[in-house]
Amino acid sequence: MNTKDQGLTLIPTGKWKGVNDNTAFKVTGYSDSDYAKDGETRRSVTGYCVFLNDAPIAMKSKMQEAVTLSVTEAELVAATQCMQEMLYIKKMIETLGMKVKLLMTLEVDNKGAKDLMDGWSVGGRTRHIDVRYFFLRELKEKGIAKVEWVQSQNNPSDLFTKNLNSEMFRKHSRVFVKEA
Repeated sequence: MNTKDQGLTLIPTGKWKGVNDNTAFKVTGYSDSDYAKDGETRRSVTGYCVFLNDAPIAMKSKMQEAVTLSVTEAELVAATQCMQEMLYIKKMIETLGMKVKLLMTLEVDNKGAKDLMDGWSVGGRTRHIDVRYFFLRELKEKGIAKVEWVQSQNNPSDLFTKNLNSEMFRKHSRVFVKEA
């Protein structure tokens, strides 16, 4: 695929008049992980993307700092990192005297991670990760954010965690770049 004529597409939805007119900006995100990707260290890869009014403004692909013990835990680490980025963007907007529409939505493609964030226990072996999912659950209970499940084929953060076939690469990259 020839990508030399492609670049980020920053076309937000909605209009803002440049004054404090009670416009509420929408912050959303997608997160994903690739479990135990590194053959030597067994660390997983985090991938996420954050959107402001449907325009991509933050993306990341990075090896996780610690070894996770399950796919669900790796997904939870990725979701937490994405939500931290979303909160940072929310604070920046509010510092400028503007508003962010709540609930912010984070979409994940792992049902176990979503269930943990919703407060449902997945098993007795999750006690060691409770700090992460309590953080996300607390944001939900405060009415700041929600986590929704999305099918992997509809999760554009897959671009940042794994090698995709050309069809899926084109589908997900259309979220970020314009076709030549």
